[in-house]
This record gives sequence, structure tokens and C-alpha cells, in this order.
Amino acid sequence: MKPSNFRFPEARQCAILLLLLAAHQENSTKSITRFRLSELTLKRLWQRNRITDELLKEVQEWLARADWTIFYAAGLYAMVRIDAVENWDRLSSKRLANELKQVGNGTFDYEKHAHLIASDQDDNDD
Repeated sequence: MKPSNFRFPEARQCAILLLLLAAHQENSTKSITRFRLSELTLKRLWQRNRITDELLKEVQEWLARADWTIFYAAGLYAMVRIDAVENWDRLSSKRLANELKQVGNGTFDYEKHAHLIASDQDDNDD
């Protein structure tokens, strides 16, 4: 049971706790640029029963000051150093100029490319 004067950590404090966790990991291994967290870990770390979108957005804002970002991805949360992302390959919409013209005039065939969003599990549902 939590004491009666218990207060949830605010977004800034949640960001500090995440950065502290990352610092502990860096001290025990090499410097890290990314890691994943379960929702349960975040709930424990932030003393929450649920993680709201509003809280996550506020924490993202504070983490950006430390050159980190956090996002939700397929049942997990991921933290990535922003400077690591800056070195990733960049894609431009210019590569799809012809396709985007078709989208604009209503002639693009989405079903022809539906396989791009199909997962292996979709194939096993039959």
C-alpha cells in the first residue's frame, strides 16, 4: 500500500528515471544508443497502473532535451538516442513520385501492394 502522501512522478521526473536506468546500463556495459522496455517495466519505474498517451508525449519532450526519444512499438517501448537516428539512411518521397501522382488522381492500386502490410500471422489465420 502506498503512503497517503504518495505522488505520481511527473513527466520530467519520469524522464529522469528513464535516463538513470539508461545510465546504469551504460555503466555495466558499453555505451548504448537504443534499448527496449516492457510496459510492466515502465509502470514500475513510473509508479503507474497504466501509461497514457499524454504522459508519454510529455516524457518525450523532456527526453528530447537529453538527446533521447521513446516510442511505443508492437507491445514494447523503445528508447533511441536521437543522434543515432541522424546517421540512419534517409528516404525521400521523391522515390514514389509516379505513385503519388496516381494517389492524387485516384488511380493508385493499393491492393497490388497490400502484401507489404501482411504479416506471417495473417497467412496462418486460414
